[in-house]
Amino acid sequence: AVVSTQSTGGGYSRHRSAWERGGWEGVLSEISLDINRISERNLGRDNRVVGDHGRDSVAPFLDEDFVSFVNSLPVQYKVDFTKERGVGEKLILRKLAASYGLNSCSTLPKRAIQFGSRIAKLEGKKEKGGDKCTRFVRT
Repeated sequence: AVVSTQSTGGGYSRHRSAWERGGWEGVLSEISLDINRISERNLGRDNRVVGDHGRDSVAPFLDEDFVSFVNSLPVQYKVDFTKERGVGEKLILRKLAASYGLNSCSTLPKRAIQFGSRIAKLEGKKEKGGDKCTRFVRT
């Protein structure tokens, strides 16, 4: 579910980089790119991981009406890259968390599960989640 808020809400570090390179136009372009490739890049990978554990994923933030609503909001409502990492991204979710008293987690920097768990580092490989695993493909 978080994948949609990352993509539409400017939550990836590449969104901050796009802002540094090209301002709000750069951010909007990067968000558009994310939305257009979400099914191949994020959802395919996530579905494989979840399915491998015999589970189905549930993604309420991918509801079409919700995504349309979030996309209709000005990008400045969603991010403020003049603020530090962990404060300036996903502003709506951070404010919502704070309003429920979740102050400590409302200011934590976002960390992707593969990096937060340190599994990518343990593997020591330069693979991306969307890559096809050649080790398992029979030729």
